[in-house]
Amino acid sequence: MSILEEIIKYKQKELDGLSTLSALLTSEVSNASVSFTDAITRSRVGIIAEIKKKSLSAGDLAGDQDLVTKAQSYGDAGADALSVVTEDKYFGGSVQLFQEIRNVTTLPMLMKDFIIHPSQVLQAEQSGADAILVIAALRKYFHPDLLSTLAASSITPVIEVATIDELSFPCVQRAEVIGVNARDLNTFQVNIDRACSIIKKISKNTTAIAFSGVNSRSDIKRYKGAGAVAVLVGEKLMRAKDVTSVIHELKYEN
Repeated sequence: MSILEEIIKYKQKELDGLSTLSALLTSEVSNASVSFTDAITRSRVGIIAEIKKKSLSAGDLAGDQDLVTKAQSYGDAGADALSVVTEDKYFGGSVQLFQEIRNVTTLPMLMKDFIIHPSQVLQAEQSGADAILVIAALRKYFHPDLLSTLAASSITPVIEVATIDELSFPCVQRAEVIGVNARDLNTFQVNIDRACSIIKKISKNTTAIAFSGVNSRSDIKRYKGAGAVAVLVGEKLMRAKDVTSVIHELKYEN
């Protein structure tokens, strides 16, 4: 069993109790005043700053940091949008953390999890998500009503691909926003050149976001040159003590 299959098996068990979890969300919270897509496309390169407690490839990233305060610092430093990983077992996240951050920021927020069921879309909408990650590689696990529920919601789906072949999937071809992951979901190796080759094949009418591998301004230039309008930055910012310097370094030309 691959790690992705292991995660989905756990997610499917977790979903059995999601109706109860959704009931605990007593009221909807406000979304950002600017749409996710507008926010990440209005500057030379959009920076989506991520909150992620841990990862399969890097281990613990949060340490003793106050993640709500960290998220606020991202906004203060000039990030265009926030991403919060809510998967609990493997990435240490939670919907509660997402909501806590939603309550202190007006930036558009992307919820990142392993989304396969309409109830997760409802939960994201109730939590104030402006966008939600949908991984194309998981399509065989999608509930039949997942994509129609997304289409009827107020949330922007960000469809993630990691291979050129995935660009031919119907859910990807209909997507308005595509995230290209430079990290192989099976080996966890990062290959920016491979990601750039995928981005170049995405229609200019589609908003392309680069995921993973951003450590310097030169990485952003490579992604932007391939056609990405925004990048998601996770591990570098989670490890940074001075997020303002890092975001300014990534966002602005020297």
